[in-house]
Amino acid sequence: MIQPSLKPLPTTEPVSWLGPLLAVLTVQATATFLTRIVPTLAPSLAARVDWPVESVGYLAALITTGSLLSQLLCMPLLRRFGAMRSLQIGLAFGAVGALLSAAQQPAVLLAGCLLVGLCLGPPSLAGTHVLQRFAPAGHRSLMFSIKQAGVPLGSILAGLMLPLLAQKQSIEHAVVAAAAIALLTVAAVQPLRRRVDSGRDPMQAMGWRVFVTLDNLRRPLGMLVSMPALRRIGAAGACLGAGQSVWFAFLVTYVVAELHWTLPAAGALFALMQLVSVLGRPLLGYVADRMGSGIAVLQCAAVGSGLTTFALACSTPSWPTWSIVALAVAGGCTVSSWNGLQFAE
Repeated sequence: MIQPSLKPLPTTEPVSWLGPLLAVLTVQATATFLTRIVPTLAPSLAARVDWPVESVGYLAALITTGSLLSQLLCMPLLRRFGAMRSLQIGLAFGAVGALLSAAQQPAVLLAGCLLVGLCLGPPSLAGTHVLQRFAPAGHRSLMFSIKQAGVPLGSILAGLMLPLLAQKQSIEHAVVAAAAIALLTVAAVQPLRRRVDSGRDPMQAMGWRVFVTLDNLRRPLGMLVSMPALRRIGAAGACLGAGQSVWFAFLVTYVVAELHWTLPAAGALFALMQLVSVLGRPLLGYVADRMGSGIAVLQCAAVGSGLTTFALACSTPSWPTWSIVALAVAGGCTVSSWNGLQFAE
């Protein structure tokens, strides 16, 4: 991921880093929770619009498309309003998208997925900017990994809560609860807005012509092309992200459709994988800081991710339950714990 640069960043601020870290962690968890509506409810959502269950892959791809668009185009928003306000705006988009995702009209469902995807970009860009300012020197990998632990935290909440709510109540109840959590998070981080957004530029022009410009696309991509090391770490992240996206999008659907688990049991398995990742991400960050090499730890995670994914692809209904649970635990360590290291690198 290309890190934003609004102004020359100051050295790490000696004031408390805990508040900003908890804020970006909470926003990351909430944004991720919203993006897990589709994968955790896929069997039910697909049936409502008369689509095959494997269509969850297209919906997940649309969410990712929204995330990519927001990351490429939202720099003017970040400059004008600051990191914290950008995070809040992203969550507002996600809350609306969550509500739309319960619609039984395919076009509305697609629009909801795109809006949910838009909420995932600001935690990457704005969250990175916040940690660049506030992370203590010598603990950058650990701080970024803690922030990225919000991804499995949000996934755990989604895996345990959404399938159960949908089964006991309705999909509408599940998505309304998700939207409410997003709006509560917007309110919770508001007290930090003044301090975190102190470097914003109120004179930054706004409007569609500012957002949708070739320069907004060309600058980050040009930086990626011009820096070989960044290009390599970006390519590695793309490959690792592809494997992670498969697990996140299809795990629940796969164990329900192919291994014949119930939806709540599949959601619990998804939550277990994410729980392991909550511990695994800071652990890998700590190990990388002690070793002085995030690249070496990333290489180990890549090998483990490939092996774990291959094993999952070979699983059948005849496999004992404990073996699938063991694969989910392994996936939490390998497939789902590398993100903070890549951000720090």
